[in-house]
Amino acid sequence: MEIQTADLSLNEKLKILADAAKYDVACTSSGSSRRGKKGMLGNTEAAGICHSFSSDGRCVSLLKILLSNECIYDCKYCLNRASNNRIRTTFTPEEICTLVVEFYRRNYIEGLFLSSGIVKSPTYTMELMYQAIYLLRTKYHFNGYIHVKAIPGASDELITNMGYLVDRMSVNLELPTIDGLKKLAPHKNPKKLVAPIRLQNNGKPTPFVPAGQSTQMIIGATGESDLQLLSTTQKLYQQYDLKRVFYSAYVPLNEDSNLPALGTAPPLLREHRLYQADWLLRFYGFKADELLSVD
Repeated sequence: MEIQTADLSLNEKLKILADAAKYDVACTSSGSSRRGKKGMLGNTEAAGICHSFSSDGRCVSLLKILLSNECIYDCKYCLNRASNNRIRTTFTPEEICTLVVEFYRRNYIEGLFLSSGIVKSPTYTMELMYQAIYLLRTKYHFNGYIHVKAIPGASDELITNMGYLVDRMSVNLELPTIDGLKKLAPHKNPKKLVAPIRLQNNGKPTPFVPAGQSTQMIIGATGESDLQLLSTTQKLYQQYDLKRVFYSAYVPLNEDSNLPALGTAPPLLREHRLYQADWLLRFYGFKADELLSVD
């Protein structure tokens, strides 16, 4: 379908790009402890970061937005897929800085969560995101919490440079198996999805992503079993020392024969049980196959 474009005000862009970000639940603000500094805005001390989440997974203490809802990919589960007929818009780096600073000064937020659709190419998109974060840290002296989604396929140099500016950087694996990705996101390369996680886990000195990294997997869009999901989770914790794996109950947004029908209820109970199992896996040393027998 033809992609719609429009000249929009900053407020109109914000409405579109904040709404487009709400389905990404991999959004937390723990693990960083940078104090406030004279002449700078914000801090990441525990008292300054609110761990409050809305019913759809949004962390309400952070300005949670996409750089852009344009995308060259056509992932079947995504509202912003290339084939959907939607109004498309993109923030400039300066616009993102303006929003963060003005929202912070009004005590609306303590930090920023920034993700994006893929505009033109992964490296082009990551460059725009890097410009925004670099300006925030240098020109606007923003010292608060920043969580950015790394763009798989972007240059290693950009991802590394970004890692020294942000507190947390994450990559959404989206689906736990290669077969699931081929079925619903054929444009995505599994090796490229894992590459930014490996890059961040190569023992770089602090303050490289001091709050660590996380990822998200969609629950219920494909037919993976709980054992497959938890086995993938176990590998991620063991191999890459991830801080969190988030589970997102799939909300049917697009009509497609490969997806649950529109109106199908999201598997929220299953999502809840996976979080319970995840807790046992992370903190009590259970293995994935053992968790399925735990009541």
